[in-house]
Amino acid sequence: MNNLNSLEKKINSELATKVKSTKINHNHIYINIENENLLEVILFLKNNNQTKFKQLIDITAVDYPENEKRFFLFSHYFLV
Repeated sequence: MNNLNSLEKKINSELATKVKSTKINHNHIYINIENENLLEVILFLKNNNQTKFKQLIDITAVDYPENEKRFFLFSHYFLV
């Protein structure tokens, strides 16, 4: 992909039913999904020739005890 805007459009068009929201902030793209869509979204990002997410850098979780769904998983990828 040429830029983050094109990447965001590609993700939203290909994964429309799997992605709750996306945003670009500080030259990073953020993708919000439901837990049950994790594997499908990750495989798309990895295997699609236009997205080219080739390396998983980090997986971490944050605990928000005040929320009903307390734990949020964050993963960081490297674009080739």
